[in-house]
Amino acid sequence: MTKWRNIGVCLRALSAGLLVLLGAVACKPDAMQSEMRLRFTFTFEGESLRMGERTYGIASGERIAVSDIRYFVSDVVLVDYAGRRVKFEEDDRNVHYVSSDLEESLTWRSSRKLPTGVYDYVEFVYGLDSARNVSHAFRNPPESLMFWPEVLGGGYHYMQINGYWGDAGETACTRPFGLHTGIGTEQGEAGSVHFSNAVKIIDTLRFFLVEDGDKTLTVNMEVAEWFRNPHEWHFSQYGGSVMQNPEAQRVLRDNAAGVFEVRE
Repeated sequence: MTKWRNIGVCLRALSAGLLVLLGAVACKPDAMQSEMRLRFTFTFEGESLRMGERTYGIASGERIAVSDIRYFVSDVVLVDYAGRRVKFEEDDRNVHYVSSDLEESLTWRSSRKLPTGVYDYVEFVYGLDSARNVSHAFRNPPESLMFWPEVLGGGYHYMQINGYWGDAGETACTRPFGLHTGIGTEQGEAGSVHFSNAVKIIDTLRFFLVEDGDKTLTVNMEVAEWFRNPHEWHFSQYGGSVMQNPEAQRVLRDNAAGVFEVRE
């Protein structure tokens, strides 16, 4: 009888232990999270870009008037002080179309809450990497209207800056230009060769995500940088249409590295 009594005591003790364990798991607090959004802006020499309203002098001395800007930003990653990488969106949604003509495109709110913490920098791709830059990936406008001709490699534009340019000393800009970037194509020993103009941007910025907060970071495009660093741009050399100009595509790819700034 004592034997069975001892077994019963053990079973009750085991049951009580399991209940305590389950209770501890059930009461475990949720990870602290925060909402976040990105806001997209455009400047020229640090001042808000006035599209269609005024002309600007670029490094070459030529002048431009910008009508509109469109581009893709993708694969946004937040990196914290410990090196942990947090994606702004899940893989299939971590791409955004920005248009100066579409107010709703100038804000991108993450569809999920992100872990709180101290973050040291932001990574993103200007344009679309090779895995995303596939023809017919976007079925509906406005994204689908960014298609890049199949004969030039297919996929999509990374950016379109449209406007007018004029020579140095001219007060009016009358010649149209389209700074359209995408897959570059040039002739090699084996024939036609494609190269990507997508550029990974890393901008150091220490910021905090606090519990139940709503953080906004600004991704600014400093348009003047497209024309001066590290390569000085000359419309008189490249003309107004550059989609089939591999040298111009490489210049714009190199200059992209200094164009974007992420700030609070």
